[in-house]
Amino acid sequence: RRGKAPPAGVAVPGRGRAGGQRGGSMGFTMENLKEAMKYMLESKGFDRVLRKMKLQSATPGKVVCEMKVEEEHTNRGGTLHGGLTATLVDVVSTAALLYTERAVPGVSVDMNITYTSAAKIGEEILITAQILKQGKTLAFATVDLTNKATGKLIAQGRHTKFIGN
Repeated sequence: RRGKAPPAGVAVPGRGRAGGQRGGSMGFTMENLKEAMKYMLESKGFDRVLRKMKLQSATPGKVVCEMKVEEEHTNRGGTLHGGLTATLVDVVSTAALLYTERAVPGVSVDMNITYTSAAKIGEEILITAQILKQGKTLAFATVDLTNKATGKLIAQGRHTKFIGN
């Protein structure tokens, strides 16, 4: 990622933790998580398409974000683009992984997404990531994208990340 350096104590995918500081017993505080997500979403890279995504809540190993589907997020059919859906799975599961005691972003090993319905322009979606397991070297997450108003499942992703030894 190019641009300004992350705030001290903020882990950034592929770069580790700036300043070497560790948060509370979780390893990451809610404020650290907000700063890490802000840093990721303000980058000059592809993640900038997610700038309008907002962090709603976080508990250890679980993060919920919200985003309104806008034209820039859609395919030619006017619905949420499948590639953007995959990016949401990647970014929000990484945030959930950061909000664990180990507080490491890891690198993707495998990811799959099952698309079950469309999200149209103007609809608000919830992106809920849950860490299923963290082992010595791998972490496993599931991510549900749902329509905020109806609760209808839009897509479900599974993400495996290498988190070191």
